Amino acid sequence: MIRIWKNRFRQSIQLRLTGYFILILIPLVVISTFSNHRSRTILKNQIGDRTQSAMQSVVHYVDLTMQGVYELTTVLANNYDINRRFEYAGKVLTPQSILDFQWIDQQIAAISSVNRMAPKASLFHYDSGILLSTTGYQKEQNPEQLEWVKQAIEADGKITLFFPEENRYNANHMIDPIYNENVMVVMRRMSLLNPERNKNIVILPLSKDYFVSQLRRLLPSSRAEAFLFTQDGKLIATTASSTATPPSWPDEGKDLIAGHLPGYPERMLMVRVTSQDSGWKLVMIQPEKDILQESRTLQRWTYLIIAVSVLISLWISWIVYSGISKPMKKMVTAMKEMRRGQLDTQIIHRREDEFGYVMDTFNHLASAQRHLIEDVYEKQILLTKTEFKLLQSQINPHFLYNTLDSIYSAAVLSDADDVGEMVINLSKFLRYSLGKGKEHYTVSETFNHLNYYIKVQQRRFDFEVTYRMGEGTEDILLLKLLLQPLVENAILHGLERKHGGRALDISAVNDGEWFVAEVKDNGVGMAPNRLQYIQRQLDGISMMNLDLSAGRDRMDTELYGLRNVKSRLKLHYGEKADLVIDSDELVGTRIRLYIPRVECGSIRYMEGTGHEFNDRGR
Repeated sequence: MIRIWKNRFRQSIQLRLTGYFILILIPLVVISTFSNHRSRTILKNQIGDRTQSAMQSVVHYVDLTMQGVYELTTVLANNYDINRRFEYAGKVLTPQSILDFQWIDQQIAAISSVNRMAPKASLFHYDSGILLSTTGYQKEQNPEQLEWVKQAIEADGKITLFFPEENRYNANHMIDPIYNENVMVVMRRMSLLNPERNKNIVILPLSKDYFVSQLRRLLPSSRAEAFLFTQDGKLIATTASSTATPPSWPDEGKDLIAGHLPGYPERMLMVRVTSQDSGWKLVMIQPEKDILQESRTLQRWTYLIIAVSVLISLWISWIVYSGISKPMKKMVTAMKEMRRGQLDTQIIHRREDEFGYVMDTFNHLASAQRHLIEDVYEKQILLTKTEFKLLQSQINPHFLYNTLDSIYSAAVLSDADDVGEMVINLSKFLRYSLGKGKEHYTVSETFNHLNYYIKVQQRRFDFEVTYRMGEGTEDILLLKLLLQPLVENAILHGLERKHGGRALDISAVNDGEWFVAEVKDNGVGMAPNRLQYIQRQLDGISMMNLDLSAGRDRMDTELYGLRNVKSRLKLHYGEKADLVIDSDELVGTRIRLYIPRVECGSIRYMEGTGHEFNDRGR
């Protein structure tokens, strides 16, 4: 059986696709199951954290309330007038003692009225057994045998809590304020400065309904329950029924527990908060099912999605299988045509799926390869055209050179040596520019060529020129007529307009990975707006955007020469080559050519020191 299925799997694309889709779904099933379990855990922890924060707020509020109650007992216990009248009263009340007790009733009512938590404050006179309260007073028989009296006296002036376990009625057929199972009694002995002098007691019965109302604010659902315990574990108040048994905490090391509890038919989430001030504990119990109700719905949807995904994977595997053969044949045919040299091959289709993307990519690559070949030819033609335009802009070919040679001969015969020197320098400059087909000259030859041109210009007006060749730059090959337009701009637009000492500096250095040629003058410079305009125009020149005629239509000869130089830089040395111009008005202009050294050629390797020489026209 295994061999049969193995052969089918190997021979059937449809079966393999179905198996692959199912394998893809297995991690989805595993991750979904794990995510559901993890999300339930995170949800319980988050709900527990939020619940604990809310419970902390309630516990803090209860602590503040009890602090107010404790302060009220302190006020009553230390009241000088009340303590003095209690001392004068004996076991048998005199008329004066009765008047004193009436005055004490009024004081109790006045003090209790400002605290709504203890509206039934009471004072117990131990010797007479009289219990004074805001509702009157009553006599207790055998006070030394009363449980709450013993508890208060044993506390020795400290606050103690008494929890009545049953209701008792007084002579007026009303529930005794001390024996009321719906209250928590706060007690302490009076005369805190000297508690041994008497056994009188301050009594503040607190209604448990107040605590229950605070606990109900916490309950997130109708099935949740809250319990408030004292530090020693006595139940103060609960939102559960009176017959409910308070749960015991199963693990004292944790404040958040989920599991089964005695008396509860389902799993419960238990959250506990302990007050740092009073030590009271607040516990809330909520069915885990209520918390995870939304996650259960999500879990059911996840399982449904997994089942649907399996069915869809079977259907998609068949669709994919049916749609593979035709596009594959088209692509194989197109690739064969490309191998035969049919570079204009295109696949016509209407598909929008992955095969459509592959076909579009093939069409794009075929078109890009065809355009790449065309671009190479176009760049060669553009380079030739650029150099031709530059030669046209600089010189008027051979007949001008021959004419200048004749003028030089006539000047020598006429003893016009200055004219002869200008003509011979111009003739050498033109001979170099023609170059007899040469496209590159060394830096040293380039500087000599520039010197011929500069000597002609020095006959027009006086200026100083400095040539500097850095170490290892003499034999670097440069494109013909690359620096001459920059020197011409420096002379015509910088030095010619300057009055006083004029200087021109031409240098070539190796700077790391770059060969840097610089033409600097101390001429009139350029205004900031003019410099910004030129920089914007030059920044727009790149391998993909060459416009040799820009600037020429406006007769901007300075910008035309710069554009021409930068265009030749980009065409010949690549996109990284650049021309940078800086200028300060009335200070001078500096133009630098940056050429990657890997793009520069050299006629030979030579080490030597840098050269520097000055030439000043006369």
